[in-house]
Order: sequence, then structure tokens, then C-alpha cells
Amino acid sequence: MPSGTPSILIVDDSPDKLVALEAILRELEVEIVTARSGKEALRRLLRQDFAVVLLDVRMPGMDGFETATLIRERSRTAHTPIIFITAFDDETHLARGYSLKAVDYILTPVVPEVLRTKVSVFVDLFRATAEVKRQADSLRQRAAQLHRLASSSLAINSALSLDQTMAVLAESAREILAAEGALAVTRVDERRMHRAVSAACVILDANDIDVSVAIDRTASPCNAAPSRAYRTTRQLRPHPVGTGIDGCSDGAPRPYDVLGVPFTGQDGCRLGLVEVFRDFNRGFTQEDEDLLVQLAQMTSIAIENTLFGEAREANRLKEEFLSTLSHELRTPLSAMLSWLWMLRRNALEPVAAMRAIEAVDRNARAQARLVDDLLDVSRIVTGKLQLDCRPLELGPVVEAAIDSLAAAAEARAITLVRHIDPAAGRVLGDAGRLQQVIWNLLSNAIKFTPREGRVEVQVCRNGSNVEARVSDTGQGIAPGFLPFVFERFRQADASSTRASGGLGLGLAIVHQLVELHGGSVEASSAGEGQGASFVVRLPVATRPEPLPTVSSAAPAEDLPGADGKCLLDGVRVLMVEDEVDARDALSAIISQAGATVAAVGTAREALSKLTTWRPDVLVCDIGLPAEDGYALIGKVRALDADRGGAVPAVALTAYAQANDRARVLAAGFQAHVAKPCEPDQLLRVLARSVRSDGASRVSS
Repeated sequence: MPSGTPSILIVDDSPDKLVALEAILRELEVEIVTARSGKEALRRLLRQDFAVVLLDVRMPGMDGFETATLIRERSRTAHTPIIFITAFDDETHLARGYSLKAVDYILTPVVPEVLRTKVSVFVDLFRATAEVKRQADSLRQRAAQLHRLASSSLAINSALSLDQTMAVLAESAREILAAEGALAVTRVDERRMHRAVSAACVILDANDIDVSVAIDRTASPCNAAPSRAYRTTRQLRPHPVGTGIDGCSDGAPRPYDVLGVPFTGQDGCRLGLVEVFRDFNRGFTQEDEDLLVQLAQMTSIAIENTLFGEAREANRLKEEFLSTLSHELRTPLSAMLSWLWMLRRNALEPVAAMRAIEAVDRNARAQARLVDDLLDVSRIVTGKLQLDCRPLELGPVVEAAIDSLAAAAEARAITLVRHIDPAAGRVLGDAGRLQQVIWNLLSNAIKFTPREGRVEVQVCRNGSNVEARVSDTGQGIAPGFLPFVFERFRQADASSTRASGGLGLGLAIVHQLVELHGGSVEASSAGEGQGASFVVRLPVATRPEPLPTVSSAAPAEDLPGADGKCLLDGVRVLMVEDEVDARDALSAIISQAGATVAAVGTAREALSKLTTWRPDVLVCDIGLPAEDGYALIGKVRALDADRGGAVPAVALTAYAQANDRARVLAAGFQAHVAKPCEPDQLLRVLARSVRSDGASRVSS
């Protein structure tokens, strides 16, 4: 019988009567259940609801009246229609039957048409009552769904991120549609996707479902009509704990109905989708589809609002960053121009003049640091940052960083404490970049710690990681800013009244460099004025390789030059630089080292001078007018050796990335020096180039 078919219970101790009554009522298209005693009838009534009960009066053990009395005592069956069927025409029996709220009292032999008519009335009434109840249940369920839909709309629009939006959506879709699980995905671009699975999902494979195909399948050109829902079936594995709707609990793959709806923006472009999973035997209704479409439309609006908010925040941060960048560049420039103005007027005593030179040097280095930070961020974002990873001890890297900043801490009367475990273990990393990580964290700690404060550095082993912890007693981090502390251009105080400078890039660079090493970095603080702690965790290296030598931890612009003078007596240097001030300054530096310098501004002038003057070494900028340094070195190397084609060449350029250095060396230069550079560094490179060339001539 189909689900929902009315049932009739016939109770009689006579098998023949049961067969006869069943035959009469079979035309009504009902389920007929028989019982041969009052006790059996009561057991049937405990498990099932009946449209009507046909009850014999005379039965052994428990007669019909006693059975009817017990039926009326149960709330579930108190109003179940009862028709007594008996051969005894007795007024007393008739009265007793009606006192038990029987709906009829029929004497045998029964007239089939009369019995069918009377029973059909109660069958139709049962059907009508069941339909009314079903409709009432449906209305209650619909009201509950709409209430949950309204609550979900508020929660979705209150979400602070796309991750939170997807999580709320997945859980809401599962609850509203009473499904086994739900999956929500939004794809902002090729590199950014947000995904969530409902917390109560009972489908193991839901996290592994590749919805990119579904997103592409539902995608349509912009300005297209909004997509409707789609349905499909997937083979998924339910949780082994508990059972599904059909009682299956062995964890084997089984079919699930999938109902999905895409997210569509105002321009018609697809933003993602939501899918719900329900047991194959249950399926989805049109009402389910309508509810999910409404939920998806709400989410589409929330996604666009979030993206708009992100874009607006990005613009705000950009404007804030440009303002900060202008301030950070103009401030040292102002100091340098002021000191240089006084130096040109000879208005300073020797001691003050030396202080002016130191100020110019210090501010120039500050600008170089800003440029290096910007370049590092650019390399990281574009994926062009290259690491030279080798097994190394983290302790010496941290020690070198501490040594390079010890003077800065001492100048502010800050106690610098170190606890380095020599047995912490090796990590696989780029020594220079890890030095930069520790240097950034340590310099930050010193900058934000007041005088007579304390900064502590620890290196230790923690499970399968080596940890480096930098803690301070400084101004701390506000709880509201802590989640954003590693974001680019973010600063806790970006106002014009802030106490500390900087672009807000140092910690972002730390975060990216540590992640590129396969590690993690975590910031913690009890709040403002409570200090802060940063923990870098790097996995222990397992590959046995020679340990590299760790050099100074300070950035390149902070490395001190050689104390002794680098002499270039008798060396002829051809300088090619189109920027007049830089050309004059470099010529003066090289001349003071004893060299003879010929300076030109173009590649054509350099080529002409090379063949007539025959320098010992060529120093060339890469960015030149008309023909660049690459074109010049190509023409030089095409000359015969006796015409200067083998002259040693050094590229002095502001193109300072790793691929720039590789291109310079491949083009025919012997060395690459990045601007700005230490004069001593340039002189050492020139001396080395001349010596190498002389040695090669002797050996040949």
C-alpha cells in the first residue's frame, strides 16, 4: 500500500468472520489489519493509527466492551471510531456499546453495501483529517523555515568576513532544509576562494568535493539572467558514527541528492554557490528550492557588500599608506637638506659639521630601508622572492641580530636578554632572510619599548619545531588590532600624532618570509601597556647538509665598511652614469682612492672613450638614455681584446632584484652592485675586478 493509506482494524475471534469482513471492505482501497483477540488488538493500536475499528462483542478472555474501554482510556485512541458487530440484538448491549462512544452497532449478518458505506465515511474522514494535519504541519514547518530564513539573513549580513559569511550560510542552509549537510563556496578571483562546510555535516566527503567544476558549469556571461537552482546526485560517504535516514552506517559510498544554487552579482557574474546534501530517498521539493534560492540571493548581496567594503578599506589603506610614505620620505629629506644648506654656508663648527654628516648618512640609510621594504613586499606579492634554503642553526642567526641592535638598545637603556639553546636543532632556511625576520622583530621591540624597559629573546626546541621568541615590556597591542598586526600597511596608530614612524611593512614581511620557510609566526599581547610577544616556529630540518656561515644580521645598508682604505693607485676607471650628481659623486669617491676617472653620460660616449683611452675597469649604470647598459656591454664584448673588449665591467644600478643580478652577469658584467651602495663596497669590487683581470693576464 502507498504511504498514507488509511488502515482498518478488524477484531474477531472467528477466522471465517475475519475473512468475510476483509473481503467486503477490500474494495475501499485501504489497508486491512486483523486481530483475533482484544489483547492483540490493543498491541496493534499501540503501533498504528486506524481510520475505524470493527470490534466483535463476544470474544473469549477479553470481550469487545472491555477492549473498547481500554481503547478509550488511551489518549491516542480515545477518539478512534469503533463499530461493534454482533449477532446479539440486546438493548442492554446496545446501550453499553454507545456508552463507550461507539459510532455504530451493526447486527450480523451484515449487508455488504451498508457496511462499506458506513466504513467509507470514516475512511474519508481519516483521509481529510490526515490532510488537514499534514497541511498544518507543513504550515508550521514553513513558518519555522521563514523565521530561520529571516534570522539567517541578519546573521549573513552581519558577518565580518567572507569566511564567516560562508560558514553562516552553510549551517543555515542545512538547518532550514533539514539536510544531512551543506557546502558554501565563493570565488573572488583565481587566487582567492572561501569555502565552508556545515558544522553538523554527516558527510565525510563534503570537505573534499571539488565545486570548481560546478562553479564553472553555472557560470554565465555578465548581465545574464539570474540562474535558478540545479539538482544532481553524488556518491558520498556518510559518517560511520550514527546512521543515516535509511539506517546505513557502514561508511560505504551511497547516493545523495544535491540541490545547488549559484551566487549571482548585480552584473550577472557568478560569485560562487551553495549546495545541500540530502539522503537519496528523501529528495528535495519545490519549496526547498525556493528557500535555497532566497538564501543564495541574500548571500549574493552580502558578498558584494563585503567586497565593496574590502575595496573601500583597501582604498582607505592605500591613501593612508601614501600619506605615510610621503611623510616618511620627506622627513629625512628635510633633515638632509637642512644640514646640507648649513654645510654649504660653512656655518658649522667642526663638531657640528661632523654631526651634520652623520645626520645625512643616518637619514639616507633610513630612506634606503624604506625602499628595501617596499621591494621586498613587491617580490613577495608577485612571487619573485627567491630563497637559498640550507640546513642551519637558528641560534647564530639570532645572536647576530642581537649583536647588530645591541647599541640601539643600549642607547635607550633597554635591557636586552638572550636565552639561546645551542641544542635547539637545525632548520632549513635562507640565512639572510631569517636574519631579516629576527632583525625586524627585535628592532620593533626596541622601538616600542620605553626607556629602561626589557626585551627578551629566546631560541628553543618545541616538539618538531625550533622556536624563536621575542618579548618586550613595551606599549603592547590592542585586542582589536591584534588580528591585523601582520597585514601590509596596517599600523595601530596611523594618525599624524603617532609616536613612532615606519610604513607598517616590517611585520608583514616577517609573516610572509616565515610562511615561505614553511613555518608560522604568532603575536600575542595582554593589551595596551602590557608588552607583546612574537613567536616564530620553523620545522626542524632533516636533510643532512653542511651548515652555512652566518654573517651579520643587519640589513645590507647597515653593514659597516672596511676600516682600512681601499687603494686604486694608477687604475684607470671609465664611469658611465647619466645622472650628473651621481656621476660627479662617484667620480670623486673613486678619484680619492687614487684612480684616474673618465666619466661620460651615454653608451655612445662610453664606447668611443673605451677604444681610445683603454680603461682598466668599466663602471656602468644599466638605465641609460637611448641605449642601456645591456646594449653597451654587448657592443663592448663584441670588440677584440686589444680594443678593450675584455675590459672588466661592473654594473652599478638601482635594478636590485635577484633576476636583475642574474641578467647582469649573463650579459657580460663581472659584478653587480646595487644602488645605494657603500663607497667602500664599490671600491672593493673595483679593486677585486682589477686584480682578477691582472691575474688572468699573468696566467695567460
